[in-house]
Amino acid sequence: MSRLTVLLLLISGCVCGQSVFINESFSDNYRAWPLGKGDNYTLTIEGGKYIINTTQEGNGRVIRIYPYFEKRKDFSIEATFVQKSGSVNNGIGLVWGENPAGINYEFLITTNGYYKIRGAEKAKGNDEWIKYKNINPLGQSNHLRIVQKNAVWTYYINGKKVKEIEVQKLNGNAIGFTNYTNMVLEVDDFIFKHDVKINLPDKMTTGLVKENLGTQVNTAYGDISPKIATDGRTIYFAVRDDPATQTKPDEETSDIWMTTSADGLIWKKSYKLGSEINTSRTNNLAAISADNNMMLFCKTEGFQVRKKTATGWSEPEWLNVKFKNEANHMEGALSADGKAIVFAVKLPDNVEYNAQQKSEDKDIYVTVQDKNGVWSKPINLGKKINTGVNELSPFLAADGRTLYFASEGHPGYGGADIFMSKRKGNSWTDWTEPVNLGPEINTPSFDAYYTIPASADYAYMSSSANQTGKADLVRIKLPQAIKPDPVLLVLGHTLNAKTKEPVKADIIFEDLATKDEAGEAISDPSTGAYRITLPDGKHYGIRAEAKGFLSVNENMELAPITEYTEVKKDLFLMPIEEGESILLNNVFFEQGKPILKSQSFPELDRLAQILEENPTIKIEIQGHTDNVGNKLALQELSENRVMAVREYLINKGIKKDRITGKGYGPNKPIAPNDTEENRQRNRRVEFQIMKK
Repeated sequence: MSRLTVLLLLISGCVCGQSVFINESFSDNYRAWPLGKGDNYTLTIEGGKYIINTTQEGNGRVIRIYPYFEKRKDFSIEATFVQKSGSVNNGIGLVWGENPAGINYEFLITTNGYYKIRGAEKAKGNDEWIKYKNINPLGQSNHLRIVQKNAVWTYYINGKKVKEIEVQKLNGNAIGFTNYTNMVLEVDDFIFKHDVKINLPDKMTTGLVKENLGTQVNTAYGDISPKIATDGRTIYFAVRDDPATQTKPDEETSDIWMTTSADGLIWKKSYKLGSEINTSRTNNLAAISADNNMMLFCKTEGFQVRKKTATGWSEPEWLNVKFKNEANHMEGALSADGKAIVFAVKLPDNVEYNAQQKSEDKDIYVTVQDKNGVWSKPINLGKKINTGVNELSPFLAADGRTLYFASEGHPGYGGADIFMSKRKGNSWTDWTEPVNLGPEINTPSFDAYYTIPASADYAYMSSSANQTGKADLVRIKLPQAIKPDPVLLVLGHTLNAKTKEPVKADIIFEDLATKDEAGEAISDPSTGAYRITLPDGKHYGIRAEAKGFLSVNENMELAPITEYTEVKKDLFLMPIEEGESILLNNVFFEQGKPILKSQSFPELDRLAQILEENPTIKIEIQGHTDNVGNKLALQELSENRVMAVREYLINKGIKKDRITGKGYGPNKPIAPNDTEENRQRNRRVEFQIMKK
């Protein structure tokens, strides 16, 4: 059977009856069955057969794969075996329910006419070899089948039922076949049916292709866990088990590498980051911030951050998020606004937790930062996401709502598949039903480490299929059905208003309607570059702060969008110097009155903060109008508005002798009063530094 036919069966099997998960005729090795040669065995696929050649008495092989296996649902496993040569008095047969420790169930025969049911406690009396006349001899085919239905396991040899027993508790999800001794064994028509439904996206496009990023990016080792920058032009990834970093054979190591692209399509030669980032231990990068200027690292007991400096990266700082991961591994991701971290760990709050069970069964949690900068305790995302098996490698898209994650507990095509779910409202525990991203993204093997830029044009992940090393980075052009909601990427530079040189600044975006912080960014200390994703259809205040400079306060209105959009916005910071005048962009009055609108309060609060932070500064508030109306009335209006601003600042605790004010009416326009846009520019409030 061709790979395409298998995929069609998989897809069609999701909608009705008992799904055909595997119908393996070994025409290729799409399912990644183990192949190769050892001291006393050879494993090959030839002529539509899987061939096990073992050469040592009593030393066989267990051949296994790891499909999705919902242990309480009905299933059947079957295969055809032909023993071509070798010992005829030891077992060949089916294996299922195996865990990582190798504990499993087996249905075995010998070609001299015996069968055995092994591993099932309720099969006492059948766990020794039992003579059975319907077993064919050496060189002829034997068909074995195990069926779970109505809480009963039924065993068949060559179409004849030989035993029924009560269903047993399965230990794991591995299935396959085995031989126990020296022989040449051919296996064909391995079929696994399972009564589950795979939840696929609506209107999912077919024909998706995984494009290898090539040797410019990928190494000869295990390239995993890509983290792509919001703008899609930088990828950080982990290189696992590079011999150059190992201090002893088979030591598990992981170093961080990176690659960049001018257009997000063609990638430059990747390189390993220096010793300031890569230590002698495993280096576990969880995320890169949306502005590309902060790294978030996973640690057993929390998170550390490093911030970009003019000369490299800062020393690590702990975030105040406390937990102790009981699993050996951990993955995480940072929301685009920097206010939430989703991460996969094993904690006592897992939806199914067993302190005695040493497993990697992780749940996905979130910690959220409040207005005071305090991070919450880990919040379990709930049973819609977490299954009690293993969830891992979460990624939160730039829209802040769409979660991609890998799971071994939701119905899928392999050991772990990638899924998508969306937050409902503002809750972190109420999610849509996860959808499997389908058989062209997910494979019969382990699929995880999925990441996308803000544009959501491509997804990036790690794949062990058709690789140049142990695992490679690949990308997939995304169909609409599995894209997140479109976002706006605001990007630009923070610059010295006089010299136009880069300035490192902290930038805060505020929703002017709700006064809530919408996000923050840190500009690159070398270039002044910043970027942030924001929801569309809102009016924002922008504040940029830097030491030795006056905070710049501007506003921008972002129109509703239907597709990914980039908006460029440079911010110019004025150095603190006597005589400088600074426009207060977000000060608004009622029409023709000296009454401040509430939208002005955040801007004036920030000015009060500047004055508090710089206690020697004295300023003059200056009010201006356009030229529409009576000149004397306009003069009086400007003076009264100045007094309103001054009074507000005094009420905020600023001493009276530090604030003077003057109204200029229409006498100092900064633009001709010939259009409404220009007249709006002339209606303004500024402050001038009178003393530094």
